[in-house]
Amino acid sequence: MINMKKIDFKEILNKRSLRFGSYSFILTAIVIAAAILLNTIVSGTKLRDKLKIDLTSNKLYSIGETTAEVLRELDTEVEIIGLFDEKTMESTQYGQVIEFIKQYENKSSKIKIKYVDPAKNPAYIQNELDPQGVLGVSNYDFVVRSGKRAKVLSSSDIFEYTFDSQTYTGYYLTGLNAEYAFTGAIRYVTSDDIPVIYFTEGHGEGDPDNDFSDLKSDLELNGYEIKKIYLAAVEAVPEDASLVIFANPLQDLTIDEKEKLTVYSENGGSTVFLFDPPQSNVKFANFEDFLSEYNIALGYDVIFELAENRSYFGQPYYFIPTVEDNSINAPLDPGKLTISIFNARSIDILINEKEWIKPQVLLSTSTQAIGKSLEGESEDKQGPLNVGVAVEHAGRLKKSWTIVFGNANFVSDKTADTTGNGKKLLINGINKILEKEADVYIPVKKYTTPRIPTITNQIIVVLGIVLIIVVPLLIIGIGVFVWLRRRHL
Repeated sequence: MINMKKIDFKEILNKRSLRFGSYSFILTAIVIAAAILLNTIVSGTKLRDKLKIDLTSNKLYSIGETTAEVLRELDTEVEIIGLFDEKTMESTQYGQVIEFIKQYENKSSKIKIKYVDPAKNPAYIQNELDPQGVLGVSNYDFVVRSGKRAKVLSSSDIFEYTFDSQTYTGYYLTGLNAEYAFTGAIRYVTSDDIPVIYFTEGHGEGDPDNDFSDLKSDLELNGYEIKKIYLAAVEAVPEDASLVIFANPLQDLTIDEKEKLTVYSENGGSTVFLFDPPQSNVKFANFEDFLSEYNIALGYDVIFELAENRSYFGQPYYFIPTVEDNSINAPLDPGKLTISIFNARSIDILINEKEWIKPQVLLSTSTQAIGKSLEGESEDKQGPLNVGVAVEHAGRLKKSWTIVFGNANFVSDKTADTTGNGKKLLINGINKILEKEADVYIPVKKYTTPRIPTITNQIIVVLGIVLIIVVPLLIIGIGVFVWLRRRHL
């Protein structure tokens, strides 16, 4: 007869080895289950993007408060279309843009992003995106559109390029301007009431689509609609005109055009004039007559900046003006803003002061500069000279402004101002005089190269000892300790 002892399950369960083994099993099961659950949750693309943390020093992949506010107030569906293959471009500079704009979709249910490769779908642009051919899109562009309008963003809108003035080898990539570009485009395509800016034609001016296309694009990003106007062919400046720009006219106004412009300004219309130095001795009598109402006169000269620390490469006609600190320039932190000017004329503020005329100098030269006269009998002017002036006229039924620069090149597509700050200065001035103070620039996110500290031989020896000897011994010690503990369980 087999003698079977009574099995004491309590004694078995109380054994330390089984107890610790059970704890290990349960803990392992919990960890595995948690890992599976976490992996399942995070594997969702959108949630994974939302959980990402931007650890870059300049918050390259994060949106700012201005953008967050625009997205919070968004009540219109907006589509962002990248005209390239997303996967192929992830390894290029566009990878940063692809990653950055995911934040727009994460922050607003009104934003939808998609990518279409024209190489794989060549009919998409012509048949669906731009059947009228008015957008002028190209491969690698982004199109931001709503049911109201569309805005094309090229690489020059999204990235900041800086000219290498040391090697003269061309432009190189220095920053990401994506937030300013996409936020401005969203605001532009969704706004109900967009102020209209007219560029004049008929006086040899530069064309906003060809000569000032970058300026036009930046104005649109600030919430303006750009149109053209041929003053001689209209009865009056259109009522929807918030501003009229003369972009380097080469011929004078006619008397009829001057009268139309005067009526417009008397009713509160504002103007901007960009004048390069004259190409002949012929004076712009009607432009001068109009500007005299604002106490402004054109200089018939070329500015030579003779201060050594102000001219580029020893060329006195290519110089750095002073950005004056006043109520208009204040949002730009003028003390830190550098602009380069090539071939400028002076702008005079007339002596006969009037209390309803309030001028503010935007750009000026040093005291060592001279205005070299282009008129044989006239004397040269001694600095400081004004390069840009803004004037408020409050002596009429409605207040109006004019901004006059003695240079157009600094905001043109062929600009010598490689910083891009010229356009920033002008658009900030336009925003201020049109009382659009909220429409300020979102700063470019500069690319920074992390500084690597100097590593001495002593540091290398210490690191070698730690990595080769200390760390392995520590791991072995921990292993032996765990093994001994388990032997006694």
